Amino acid sequence: MAAKKIIVLTLVVPIVLGVLGVGGYYGYNALMKQEANNNKDLEKFGLAVLPQSTTAPSVADEKERQAIYQQSTGVLGTTQEVATFADEKLSPTQKVIRGLMSDKEVLLEEKKKLNEDIDTLKARIAELEEYKRLNQHFAPDKISEELAKVKARLKKHLLNSTSAARFNNRQIEIISGASAVEYDKFIRRNRMILSDFQREELVSIYLPEFAFCLGDGVDIAANSASEERKLVRFFEERDITLLTTALKRDLDTVLTPCQEALHEQLAKYTPGTP
Repeated sequence: MAAKKIIVLTLVVPIVLGVLGVGGYYGYNALMKQEANNNKDLEKFGLAVLPQSTTAPSVADEKERQAIYQQSTGVLGTTQEVATFADEKLSPTQKVIRGLMSDKEVLLEEKKKLNEDIDTLKARIAELEEYKRLNQHFAPDKISEELAKVKARLKKHLLNSTSAARFNNRQIEIISGASAVEYDKFIRRNRMILSDFQREELVSIYLPEFAFCLGDGVDIAANSASEERKLVRFFEERDITLLTTALKRDLDTVLTPCQEALHEQLAKYTPGTP
């Protein structure tokens, strides 16, 4: 039987060589060698796109590697099934795909973090814009214009009121100036920017009561026209050095209860809309 096999092989090999020829035989071997080299190059490419570690895997790394082969949930909420192959059994193509999947998960996580950072920055920008808007509004030149309007509006209100006929012009200047000061304190204390309608509410409802309260006591604080003029300047310039000790004491006596009543009313004030 063995002799027959030898005879068959003896006959087959020459026939194959005869068909392929010597050049075809060596060409076949070269083709197989080139295919093996291509497979190795592709495997190297697959390994190149995967993260490499230059140190021995730690216990944590080993646990992480094992966790890969357990069912998990991806960043987008989709269920990832258990891997059917281990790292050492991956083909070059599978290794490339595995690396790309891992990179995708990392990028999605980075995108999520960037979106959170963007939301935080947007909120901070909104705070800074509001801060800028308030500072621009409360800048000395703009607030002085607003206070001048409030004082002029209150003076007009008092001059048109028969109840204010008992006050002379200097006293009206004093109580309208003091009312503008209280308006300024209120909006600064509460960091408020009032509309024209809301400003009119304060001027026509809350400040007149304060003005009449102070007006009824201003002749007690100021005993002469000279002292009345000092009070006019004081509420315009807010320079305490313009007042003598006695005049300041008398002013505080009549001003304090009027301020307390106004503050109590303003504490209940809710800006309305037209």
